[in-house]
This record gives sequence, C-alpha cells and structure tokens, in this order.
Amino acid sequence: MILEALYDLPAALCAALLIGVTIGASLLVLLAAHRLRRSHNDVAGFLIAIVGVIYAVLLGFIAVAVWQDYNAADAIVQHEASTAGDIYLDAVNMKANMGDELRKLVREYLDAVIDEEFPAMRTGGWSPRVGEVLNRMHGAAFAYRYRGPVFSDVLAHVNSLADQRRDRLINAKSGLQPVAWFVLLAGSGLTVVFCALFGFPDLRLHAIMTSLVAASIALVLFLIVSFDYPFRGAVSISPAAFEQVREAVEHREAMLSSHGAASPSGDGPAAQQAPAAAGR
Repeated sequence: MILEALYDLPAALCAALLIGVTIGASLLVLLAAHRLRRSHNDVAGFLIAIVGVIYAVLLGFIAVAVWQDYNAADAIVQHEASTAGDIYLDAVNMKANMGDELRKLVREYLDAVIDEEFPAMRTGGWSPRVGEVLNRMHGAAFAYRYRGPVFSDVLAHVNSLADQRRDRLINAKSGLQPVAWFVLLAGSGLTVVFCALFGFPDLRLHAIMTSLVAASIALVLFLIVSFDYPFRGAVSISPAAFEQVREAVEHREAMLSSHGAASPSGDGPAAQQAPAAAGR
C-alpha cells in the first residue's frame, strides 16, 4: 500500500516525494492540455475560482480534523502516563506492604509500553504483554483487603489506565476512510486540470505557476498523511510521557531503598519522607 511505504520514509524524503510526484503529474497534464487551450480566460478564471474555493475548504477541513485527532491522541498518551504514576503513588501508600506487587507491575507496564507497544504501533500492531500486565494489576488491586478510600482510588486508576490504553490503540488504527482519500485526490486532479486549461501565452511561466499550485496541494497532503495515523511515520507521537514517569518512578524507588524501606507501608517513615516524584 502506498501509505505504508510513505510511513517508512523520513519526513523530508516523504515530503519531497509527494511534491515531486504532484509537480510531475501536473506538468504532464499541462503538456497534454497545451493544444486544447484557447484564450477563454474569463470563463476559465471564473470556473477555476469556484473549483479552487471548494477544494480549498475541503482540504482545510480535513487537515484541521486530522490535526485535532493527532492532538487528542497525544492527550490520551499524557493522561495514560500520568495515571500510571498515580497508581504507583497509591501503591506506595498501601498498608501492610501490600502495594509491593502493584509497584512492580507499574514499572513493568511502563517498560512494556515504551519498549514494546510503541514500536509495535509504528507498524499498526500492539503488545499482548501490556494487556497481560493490566490484568495482573486488576488482580493486585482486588487482593488489597483494606476496602477503604485507598482501595477505591487504586481500582479507579487501574480501570482508567485500561480505558486510556484502549483509546490509544483505537486512535493508533483510526485514519481517513478510503472515500475521503478519493475525494482529496480527485479534487487535487481537478484543480490541476483547471490550471492547465487556463490560457497563458508563455508556456514556461504557465508551467511554473502550475507547479507552484501543485506543490501547495502536495504540502497540505503531506500534512494530512503525517497526522492521519498519529503513532506512525516520522511525525509520530513518542513515548516521552511514559519515559518521564518511568524516570520519576525509578527515582522514587531509589529514595525508598536509601531509607531502608523497599516495601514501605502507607504510614511508615519512608513513605512520609520520600517526595512524590511520580507526579500526577
């Protein structure tokens, strides 16, 4: 598939390829229409204005839509990473050292998401290990026998983490429908054809103007391709938010170990003295 090949290319090469192909196609259309052109510029100008406005509105609308979807996917990643940090903080404050398993699972979850799931999403996949760790998190949460506010908070955060991961995977596979791509490409072709049919005395200058129009269209198409699947291609969402939380969790673990409390209780001195590194 063409999109699959584009996502495997660096951003600069992908943009250059789209621009080059679009300009080349527009020049071929211009040369083919050269003999058909006449000096009906009044009519051609009126028609190209209508077609250009309609296509520009459509192109801008789709570009804004994929940009918003990209930002929404990025927000989901931020919230998911923050929720993982919240679960770790809750685990630190569990009584009777019952949060040890949950703390371990949070670290395992962060490692699996960063090292396995994000690389898999770049090719449209996902990591079964992350789902298995989530299931074990639910088990560890339900094993907590002190059914109070901490239990409710932990369970709510684990459920929220599962929901946010599900939303992330849905966004990773959600892109423009084929009919949308058909309309985009057909509109691009019609716009270039009208540019080629516009009467102009100097063929070289006409070719330059048509090429500039084609390059403008190609740049917007490159933007749409780049943001259509937010976790794929050179312009993709990175696991930086998870890496920051993992770093905070590792720092917290080191501080707890330095206080001689690798498995602190919720009212122990280490839990009180260690700062909340894994921020919300």
